Amino acid sequence: MGNSSAAKEMLQRHYSTADPLVIPTQRIKSEWKEDNKFGFLCGILEHGEQQHREELVRLSSDGGFAEHEDVFIDQMFDHYIRPYLKSYSGSSCHTPVGSRPGSAGSSGSEPTHKQMKKALEARDGVCLFCWNNLSLEASHIIARKNIPIAQDEYSLLQRAGLQSKHQVQNGLLLCKICHDQFDLLHYYVDVVDDRLVLKIVNQTNDSNDKGWFRAAERLQMARGVAQKYFSDIRVAIDADGEMRLWFMDNKADIQPNRAGVQFHKTACLIWRMAGGADPEDEYCSDCDSDTGVDYLQKGRLQRLWDSAGTLRYDQHAD
Repeated sequence: MGNSSAAKEMLQRHYSTADPLVIPTQRIKSEWKEDNKFGFLCGILEHGEQQHREELVRLSSDGGFAEHEDVFIDQMFDHYIRPYLKSYSGSSCHTPVGSRPGSAGSSGSEPTHKQMKKALEARDGVCLFCWNNLSLEASHIIARKNIPIAQDEYSLLQRAGLQSKHQVQNGLLLCKICHDQFDLLHYYVDVVDDRLVLKIVNQTNDSNDKGWFRAAERLQMARGVAQKYFSDIRVAIDADGEMRLWFMDNKADIQPNRAGVQFHKTACLIWRMAGGADPEDEYCSDCDSDTGVDYLQKGRLQRLWDSAGTLRYDQHAD
Protein backbone atom coordinates (compact mmCIF):
# COMPACT_ATOMS: atom_id res chain seq x y z
CA MET A 1 0.00 0.00 0.00
CA GLY A 2 1.54 3.27 -1.12
CA ASN A 3 0.09 5.28 1.78
CA SER A 4 1.55 2.83 4.30
CA SER A 5 4.95 3.09 2.64
CA ALA A 6 4.82 6.88 2.89
CA ALA A 7 3.80 6.61 6.53
CA LYS A 8 6.75 4.31 7.25
CA GLU A 9 9.11 6.76 5.59
CA MET A 10 7.73 9.59 7.74
CA LEU A 11 8.12 7.46 10.89
CA GLN A 12 11.65 6.55 9.89
CA ARG A 13 12.54 10.23 9.58
CA HIS A 14 10.73 11.12 12.80
CA TYR A 15 12.55 8.48 14.84
CA SER A 16 15.85 8.77 12.95
CA THR A 17 15.80 5.02 12.42
CA ALA A 18 18.49 3.84 10.01
CA ASP A 19 17.34 0.28 9.38
CA PRO A 20 13.60 -0.48 9.67
CA LEU A 21 14.30 -4.22 9.34
CA VAL A 22 16.19 -4.47 12.62
CA ILE A 23 14.12 -5.80 15.54
CA PRO A 24 14.62 -3.41 18.49
CA THR A 25 16.20 -4.39 21.78
CA GLN A 26 13.54 -5.87 24.05
CA ARG A 27 12.37 -3.34 26.63
CA ILE A 28 9.33 -2.90 28.85
CA LYS A 29 7.00 -0.19 27.57
CA SER A 30 7.97 2.43 30.17
CA GLU A 31 11.56 2.19 28.90
CA TRP A 32 10.82 2.20 25.17
CA LYS A 33 13.21 4.15 23.01
CA GLU A 34 12.82 5.50 19.50
CA ASP A 35 13.42 2.12 17.87
CA ASN A 36 10.71 0.45 19.97
CA LYS A 37 8.15 3.12 19.12
CA PHE A 38 9.05 2.93 15.44
CA GLY A 39 8.78 -0.87 15.42
CA PHE A 40 5.46 -0.78 17.27
CA LEU A 41 3.92 1.68 14.80
CA CYS A 42 5.27 -0.29 11.84
CA GLY A 43 3.59 -3.31 13.42
CA ILE A 44 0.30 -1.42 13.40
CA LEU A 45 0.78 -0.58 9.72
CA GLU A 46 1.56 -4.19 8.83
CA HIS A 47 -0.73 -6.17 11.12
CA GLY A 48 -3.23 -3.76 12.68
CA GLU A 49 -6.88 -3.26 11.87
CA GLN A 50 -7.71 -1.15 8.84
CA GLN A 51 -9.15 1.75 10.82
CA HIS A 52 -5.95 2.05 12.84
CA ARG A 53 -3.73 1.81 9.77
CA GLU A 54 -5.76 4.55 8.11
CA GLU A 55 -5.57 6.75 11.20
CA LEU A 56 -1.79 6.41 11.37
CA VAL A 57 -1.50 7.18 7.66
CA ARG A 58 -3.68 10.27 8.15
CA LEU A 59 -1.60 11.50 11.11
CA SER A 60 1.59 11.03 9.15
CA SER A 61 0.31 12.84 6.08
CA ASP A 62 -1.25 15.94 7.69
CA GLY A 63 1.65 16.79 9.97
CA GLY A 64 -0.24 15.97 13.15
CA PHE A 65 1.76 12.93 14.20
CA ALA A 66 4.17 14.61 16.63
CA GLU A 67 1.29 16.20 18.53
CA HIS A 68 -0.65 12.94 18.88
CA GLU A 69 2.25 10.49 19.04
CA ASP A 70 2.08 9.47 22.71
CA VAL A 71 -1.71 9.31 22.85
CA PHE A 72 -1.89 7.20 19.70
CA ILE A 73 0.78 4.77 20.93
CA ASP A 74 -1.00 4.39 24.29
CA GLN A 75 -4.35 3.79 22.58
CA MET A 76 -2.88 1.17 20.27
CA PHE A 77 -1.07 -0.49 23.17
CA ASP A 78 -4.34 -0.68 25.12
CA HIS A 79 -6.13 -2.11 22.12
CA TYR A 80 -3.63 -4.73 20.92
CA ILE A 81 -1.26 -5.63 23.75
CA ARG A 82 -2.65 -4.87 27.20
CA PRO A 83 -5.48 -7.46 26.98
CA TYR A 84 -2.88 -10.24 26.90
CA LEU A 85 -0.12 -9.12 29.28
CA LYS A 86 -1.51 -9.13 32.80
CA SER A 87 1.47 -7.32 34.30
CA TYR A 88 0.51 -4.27 32.24
CA SER A 89 -2.96 -4.02 33.78
CA GLY A 90 -2.18 -0.66 35.39
CA SER A 91 -4.83 1.64 36.82
CA SER A 92 -6.23 3.05 33.57
CA CYS A 93 -8.65 0.22 32.94
CA HIS A 94 -12.03 1.11 31.53
CA THR A 95 -14.99 -1.22 31.58
CA PRO A 96 -15.95 -1.82 27.95
CA VAL A 97 -19.55 -2.03 26.85
CA GLY A 98 -19.65 -5.81 26.74
CA SER A 99 -18.44 -6.19 30.31
CA ARG A 100 -20.95 -3.92 32.02
CA PRO A 101 -23.80 -5.47 33.98
CA GLY A 102 -26.90 -5.88 31.85
CA SER A 103 -25.16 -5.32 28.52
CA ALA A 104 -25.49 -7.69 25.59
CA GLY A 105 -23.38 -10.75 26.14
CA SER A 106 -23.63 -10.68 29.93
CA SER A 107 -24.62 -13.88 31.61
CA GLY A 108 -25.79 -14.62 35.13
CA SER A 109 -24.42 -18.17 35.03
CA GLU A 110 -21.01 -17.94 33.44
CA PRO A 111 -18.82 -21.04 33.57
CA THR A 112 -16.03 -21.06 36.14
CA HIS A 113 -12.34 -21.52 35.49
CA LYS A 114 -12.56 -24.99 37.06
CA GLN A 115 -15.36 -25.96 34.68
CA MET A 116 -13.38 -24.60 31.77
CA LYS A 117 -10.36 -26.72 32.66
CA LYS A 118 -12.50 -29.85 32.95
CA ALA A 119 -13.98 -29.17 29.50
CA LEU A 120 -10.51 -28.56 28.04
CA GLU A 121 -9.19 -31.79 29.53
CA ALA A 122 -12.00 -33.67 27.79
CA ARG A 123 -11.47 -31.86 24.48
CA ASP A 124 -7.67 -31.68 24.32
CA GLY A 125 -6.37 -34.46 26.59
CA VAL A 126 -2.77 -33.22 26.68
CA CYS A 127 -0.89 -29.98 26.10
CA LEU A 128 -1.92 -28.92 22.61
CA PHE A 129 1.56 -27.67 21.80
CA CYS A 130 4.08 -30.19 23.16
CA TRP A 131 1.72 -33.11 24.02
CA ASN A 132 2.95 -33.27 27.61
CA ASN A 133 0.39 -34.62 30.07
CA LEU A 134 1.90 -33.10 33.23
CA SER A 135 1.31 -29.71 34.89
CA LEU A 136 -1.63 -28.97 32.60
CA GLU A 137 -3.35 -25.60 32.87
CA ALA A 138 -6.39 -23.95 31.31
CA SER A 139 -5.00 -21.14 29.16
CA HIS A 140 -7.23 -18.32 27.93
CA ILE A 141 -6.92 -17.18 24.32
CA ILE A 142 -8.39 -13.80 25.29
CA ALA A 143 -6.83 -13.41 28.67
CA ARG A 144 -8.89 -10.75 30.39
CA LYS A 145 -12.57 -9.90 30.51
CA ASN A 146 -12.30 -6.22 31.45
CA ILE A 147 -10.05 -4.77 28.80
CA PRO A 148 -8.87 -1.14 29.01
CA ILE A 149 -10.16 0.12 25.70
CA ALA A 150 -12.38 3.04 24.81
CA GLN A 151 -15.70 3.19 26.63
CA ASP A 152 -17.68 2.91 23.42
CA GLU A 153 -15.97 -0.23 22.12
CA TYR A 154 -17.03 -3.79 22.66
CA SER A 155 -14.70 -6.11 24.51
CA LEU A 156 -12.53 -8.56 22.60
CA LEU A 157 -14.74 -11.35 23.89
CA GLN A 158 -17.79 -9.88 22.20
CA ARG A 159 -15.89 -9.01 19.04
CA ALA A 160 -14.85 -12.66 18.86
CA GLY A 161 -18.44 -13.80 19.38
CA LEU A 162 -17.79 -15.17 22.87
CA GLN A 163 -20.04 -14.71 25.89
CA SER A 164 -17.66 -15.63 28.72
CA LYS A 165 -13.95 -15.62 29.44
CA HIS A 166 -14.21 -19.20 30.69
CA GLN A 167 -15.95 -20.68 27.65
CA VAL A 168 -14.19 -23.78 26.35
CA GLN A 169 -13.90 -22.03 22.96
CA ASN A 170 -11.72 -19.38 24.64
CA GLY A 171 -9.33 -21.94 26.03
CA LEU A 172 -6.34 -24.12 25.22
CA LEU A 173 -5.06 -26.91 27.46
CA LEU A 174 -1.35 -26.21 27.86
CA CYS A 175 1.46 -27.33 30.13
CA LYS A 176 2.93 -24.66 32.36
CA ILE A 177 5.91 -23.98 30.06
CA CYS A 178 3.81 -23.61 26.92
CA HIS A 179 1.20 -21.59 28.82
CA ASP A 180 3.84 -19.10 29.93
CA GLN A 181 5.18 -18.73 26.38
CA PHE A 182 1.67 -18.25 24.98
CA ASP A 183 0.81 -15.60 27.58
CA LEU A 184 4.09 -13.76 26.95
CA LEU A 185 3.20 -13.54 23.23
CA HIS A 186 6.05 -15.85 22.25
CA TYR A 187 3.77 -18.61 20.88
CA TYR A 188 0.54 -18.21 18.98
CA VAL A 189 -2.00 -20.26 17.05
CA ASP A 190 -2.55 -19.62 13.35
CA VAL A 191 -4.99 -20.93 10.75
CA VAL A 192 -3.29 -22.61 7.78
CA ASP A 193 -5.38 -24.46 5.17
CA ASP A 194 -8.24 -24.65 7.68
CA ARG A 195 -5.98 -26.21 10.35
CA LEU A 196 -5.03 -24.69 13.66
CA VAL A 197 -1.24 -24.77 13.90
CA LEU A 198 1.40 -23.66 16.38
CA LYS A 199 3.75 -20.80 15.57
CA ILE A 200 6.81 -19.65 17.50
CA VAL A 201 7.74 -15.99 17.35
CA ASN A 202 11.33 -15.27 16.39
CA GLN A 203 12.35 -12.28 18.49
CA THR A 204 15.08 -11.48 15.95
CA ASN A 205 15.46 -11.48 12.17
CA ASP A 206 18.18 -14.11 12.47
CA SER A 207 17.07 -17.54 11.24
CA ASN A 208 19.97 -19.02 13.24
CA ASP A 209 18.82 -17.46 16.51
CA LYS A 210 19.66 -19.97 19.24
CA GLY A 211 16.61 -19.38 21.42
CA TRP A 212 14.28 -19.73 18.45
CA PHE A 213 16.01 -22.84 17.21
CA ARG A 214 15.93 -24.49 20.64
CA ALA A 215 12.23 -23.80 21.10
CA ALA A 216 11.56 -25.50 17.76
CA GLU A 217 13.77 -28.46 18.57
CA ARG A 218 12.25 -28.97 22.01
CA LEU A 219 8.68 -28.99 20.71
CA GLN A 220 9.44 -31.13 17.69
CA MET A 221 11.27 -33.75 19.71
CA ALA A 222 8.66 -33.79 22.48
CA ARG A 223 5.84 -34.34 20.01
CA GLY A 224 7.84 -36.99 18.17
CA VAL A 225 8.42 -38.98 21.36
CA ALA A 226 4.79 -38.68 22.50
CA GLN A 227 3.27 -39.57 19.12
CA LYS A 228 3.65 -43.34 19.57
CA TYR A 229 1.45 -43.29 22.68
CA PHE A 230 -1.65 -42.00 20.89
CA SER A 231 -4.14 -44.30 19.21
CA ASP A 232 -5.48 -41.60 16.85
CA ILE A 233 -4.01 -40.59 13.50
CA ARG A 234 -2.09 -37.57 14.76
CA VAL A 235 1.40 -36.84 13.50
CA ALA A 236 3.97 -34.65 15.19
CA ILE A 237 4.71 -32.69 12.02
CA ASP A 238 2.40 -32.37 9.03
CA ALA A 239 3.78 -32.99 5.55
CA ASP A 240 4.01 -29.24 4.87
CA GLY A 241 6.05 -28.64 8.00
CA GLU A 242 3.26 -27.29 10.22
CA MET A 243 2.62 -28.39 13.80
CA ARG A 244 -1.09 -29.02 13.90
CA LEU A 245 -3.23 -28.83 17.03
CA TRP A 246 -4.93 -32.18 17.59
CA PHE A 247 -8.05 -32.66 19.71
CA MET A 248 -9.47 -35.70 21.46
CA ASP A 249 -12.95 -34.32 20.78
CA ASN A 250 -13.31 -32.68 17.36
CA LYS A 251 -16.85 -31.34 17.69
CA ALA A 252 -16.93 -28.10 15.75
CA ASP A 253 -18.90 -26.16 18.35
CA ILE A 254 -16.25 -26.59 21.07
CA GLN A 255 -13.11 -25.85 19.03
CA PRO A 256 -10.92 -22.81 19.82
CA ASN A 257 -12.49 -19.56 18.66
CA ARG A 258 -10.74 -18.55 15.43
CA ALA A 259 -11.41 -14.85 15.76
CA GLY A 260 -9.86 -15.01 19.22
CA VAL A 261 -6.70 -16.73 18.01
CA GLN A 262 -6.42 -14.14 15.24
CA PHE A 263 -6.54 -11.31 17.80
CA HIS A 264 -3.80 -13.05 19.81
CA LYS A 265 -1.69 -13.62 16.68
CA THR A 266 -1.91 -9.93 15.78
CA ALA A 267 -0.74 -8.98 19.27
CA CYS A 268 2.23 -11.36 18.97
CA LEU A 269 3.39 -9.96 15.63
CA ILE A 270 3.04 -6.32 16.68
CA TRP A 271 4.78 -6.98 20.00
CA ARG A 272 7.65 -8.66 18.18
CA MET A 273 8.17 -5.68 15.89
CA ALA A 274 8.15 -3.35 18.89
CA GLY A 275 10.77 -5.33 20.78
CA GLY A 276 8.25 -5.47 23.59
CA ALA A 277 9.08 -7.16 26.88
CA ASP A 278 6.84 -8.11 29.77
CA PRO A 279 7.98 -6.82 33.19
CA GLU A 280 7.67 -10.37 34.50
CA ASP A 281 9.57 -11.88 31.57
CA GLU A 282 13.23 -12.02 32.56
CA TYR A 283 14.54 -11.78 29.03
CA CYS A 284 18.30 -11.82 28.60
CA SER A 285 19.94 -11.66 25.19
CA ASP A 286 22.98 -13.53 26.54
CA CYS A 287 21.12 -16.39 28.21
CA ASP A 288 21.82 -18.83 25.39
CA SER A 289 25.51 -18.09 24.95
CA ASP A 290 26.78 -20.81 27.27
CA THR A 291 25.74 -23.84 25.22
CA GLY A 292 26.36 -24.36 21.54
CA VAL A 293 23.76 -25.51 19.04
CA ASP A 294 24.59 -28.18 16.51
CA TYR A 295 23.48 -26.38 13.39
CA LEU A 296 24.69 -29.28 11.24
CA GLN A 297 21.57 -31.11 12.39
CA LYS A 298 19.25 -28.29 11.41
CA GLY A 299 18.54 -29.57 7.93
CA ARG A 300 17.56 -32.97 9.32
CA LEU A 301 15.46 -31.63 12.18
CA GLN A 302 13.45 -28.88 10.55
CA ARG A 303 13.35 -26.06 8.05
CA LEU A 304 13.30 -22.49 9.36
CA TRP A 305 10.89 -20.10 7.74
CA ASP A 306 10.94 -16.40 8.54
CA SER A 307 8.51 -14.75 6.16
CA ALA A 308 6.38 -13.61 9.10
CA GLY A 309 8.88 -13.88 11.91
CA THR A 310 7.56 -17.31 12.83
CA LEU A 311 8.60 -20.92 12.55
CA ARG A 312 7.28 -24.07 10.94
CA TYR A 313 8.77 -27.54 10.91
CA ASP A 314 9.69 -30.36 8.56
CA GLN A 315 9.14 -34.00 9.39
CA HIS A 316 11.96 -35.99 10.94
CA ALA A 317 14.27 -37.56 8.40
CA ASP A 318 14.29 -41.33 8.38
